[in-house]
Amino acid sequence: MADPRFVDNGNDTITDTLTNLVWMKNDSYLDTLKFLTYPQAVKFKDHKNKEAFAGYDDWRLPDKKEAHSLFDKNKTLKDKYDLDIHIDPVFAPGCGYDTWTSNTRGKITAYVYSFNSGTGGHKEVEDLLNTSVRLVRGEFDKSRIKLEKIPEVRDVITQGGGWR
Repeated sequence: MADPRFVDNGNDTITDTLTNLVWMKNDSYLDTLKFLTYPQAVKFKDHKNKEAFAGYDDWRLPDKKEAHSLFDKNKTLKDKYDLDIHIDPVFAPGCGYDTWTSNTRGKITAYVYSFNSGTGGHKEVEDLLNTSVRLVRGEFDKSRIKLEKIPEVRDVITQGGGWR
């Protein structure tokens, strides 16, 4: 059952009444049936703004705290691979496991947030990583939500957790 915190607006968007953010109900994987590199995620956002998705042209990639605000270990939704992710079931099932965020380090890496583990880390922007993006709009109201520091995961590929 969906949490009353999240309101399905009936136009493929979800309003989070706690943070005042509006999220796309689908992520980019559900819309394109493809995983995206970071540059492709930015193009996806640009396309949604050009078409004024749901009547708005100010969609953006979430920052890592905004993405983390959706994480709830007590909620379960099945992703594309039938694995558990921890966001409210008001969102569409069959989506990606994680999301690109707006947090970058130059042009080399961008932060990817996992809706399964509630953690994230920087990955190379040209890596597909089976990653999608869940777009958001609005100004994040942090006054009614307490967000802890988001744990970083070590980058398995580079063995160091940082960017090169």
